[in-house]
Amino acid sequence: MKINRNSIIFKLFCILFTLLISIAILVGMWTIKDTNKIMKQEMYRMNNQVLGEIGNNILILLSNVETIMDDIVVNNKLIETLSIPKENIPKDKKSIKSMNAYVQGLLIDKVFSYSKFNMKPELYVIGKNGLTYSTYSKTKYDVEGIENNQWYKDIINSTDNTVLINTYKDEAGIGPYKYIFKMGRPIKDLITGEVLGVLIIDISEKMLYDRYSESLSDGRYIYIVDGNGKIISSKDKRSIGMHYEDTIDKYRDNNIILKDNIEFMEIKSNINDDGWRIIEDLPLKVIREPAMQITRRLLIVLLILIIISIGVSYKLSLWITRPILNIKNRMKEVKSGNLKIEAESECRGDEIVQLEDAFNSMVKKLDYYIDEIKREEQEKRVAELSFLQAQINPHFLYNTLSGIRFLISMNKNEEAEEMVYRFTRLLRALLPKASECITLKEEIDNIKNYVELQKMRYPGAFTFSCDIEDKINDYNVPSFILQPIVENAILYSMEKENNKGIISIVGYRNKDGIRIVVKDNGIGMSESKIEGVLKREGSVNRVGVINVHERIGLNYGSEYGLNINSIEGKGTKVIFILPS
Repeated sequence: MKINRNSIIFKLFCILFTLLISIAILVGMWTIKDTNKIMKQEMYRMNNQVLGEIGNNILILLSNVETIMDDIVVNNKLIETLSIPKENIPKDKKSIKSMNAYVQGLLIDKVFSYSKFNMKPELYVIGKNGLTYSTYSKTKYDVEGIENNQWYKDIINSTDNTVLINTYKDEAGIGPYKYIFKMGRPIKDLITGEVLGVLIIDISEKMLYDRYSESLSDGRYIYIVDGNGKIISSKDKRSIGMHYEDTIDKYRDNNIILKDNIEFMEIKSNINDDGWRIIEDLPLKVIREPAMQITRRLLIVLLILIIISIGVSYKLSLWITRPILNIKNRMKEVKSGNLKIEAESECRGDEIVQLEDAFNSMVKKLDYYIDEIKREEQEKRVAELSFLQAQINPHFLYNTLSGIRFLISMNKNEEAEEMVYRFTRLLRALLPKASECITLKEEIDNIKNYVELQKMRYPGAFTFSCDIEDKINDYNVPSFILQPIVENAILYSMEKENNKGIISIVGYRNKDGIRIVVKDNGIGMSESKIEGVLKREGSVNRVGVINVHERIGLNYGSEYGLNINSIEGKGTKVIFILPS
């Protein structure tokens, strides 16, 4: 089969083929690079979050130890004991035993309060007066033996702050106390501030190790280091006391380090203000392995899609190009307003032809329905307005004119003049050329004229009130929508025996739109009668109500219209639901 290189089919095929190959290459490169980058970032974020939680647990541990120390260093009995001059310390065993019992009990009590951490620390009090106490019967410290130690000097010179002494191997320690770290505080006279001694707490390094031991997997290393970079806790106890940098063979870019020719990602998180940090060395293979699995799968999927797309693109180029261009040209005609156009094609018997036939049918129906809707809309609007205007029937006109004649014959010229004035204004609103939409103020004025005429016809039969918010007076509404509702309200009020009608109109705006409420105290309606009113069932007056309801929906949408609430024997409330 000879291919025309200038044909749109060939050009389309070449463009699709080139585009897909380019996309495959770019996506492949992007996938390999960015997937690895994203995985690194995500693993760093997740592990950093885990380290933060571990750090918080360690900080809670240290804070609880500090709380214990706070309670001890301000104990009045302990301060009183350490304040005794060395030469005044009792020599008799009974006095010494009594004095020691309280302090030792205090320390033991604090140890038991610490048992919830599954590790009991060792507490020591060393007084400058030579008195020493511990949670056990004998202390391994005495003033003469430790006063030259730097950590002791740091505690003595501390301004009430806790001093952390890094982990070290205690040759005298056994079990979990083989490696310990210390926390120390000076004990001072609360009044003079004189240093009376020190409080030392020996804590097993295992308490730190237990906080992160469960996170050690896949060749990870986790260290806790102090502000100088010395290792305080580690799985490998031999590294305790070493500088963390000494465990690294080489630093690379972007937190990548080399240990024993294995690449690790270095992740750090601060623990406290003393410079303690928790550091994790995460093997890069842990990150790269899932990233490479995703990359390989994506590349396989892309390769399959490229092969499929080449064949599909070629077939679609042959079948779609010419007929689709034909439809496209016809659609431009339709867009410009020509609905008399038809799509034609030399091809027959395929889906494109069905599309063309459907297009032709759609255009014809669209043309017909547009004309039909325009005609029906116009006729419906004219008929509805004419119908509503015709609600004031000849009988009403006759009665009104008779009333005017009667007033004139009774020489009640002012009343007759007022009635003529109201009557002419109402007739002007009923003219066939009246606007379909008027302001709410104009609509209310028409209703007031209508109501005044009815009052003159039925003196004392009802009262009328109108309360419309000023801010909605200029709101446009379909003309003559209130008259049918007010007419019904007057009629229902007068039908009720021994009842003086009370008709009210209230208009306001709320968050949902404009609301106009027409209320009467007439005979009311049952639920079934309300349904009939809104279904064009019943008298002419009811037809007027449904026409108002439908006109509102036609102008603003089906969610707007009338809402009727009524109780038989008590009255009716009609709510106009209008948009704001």
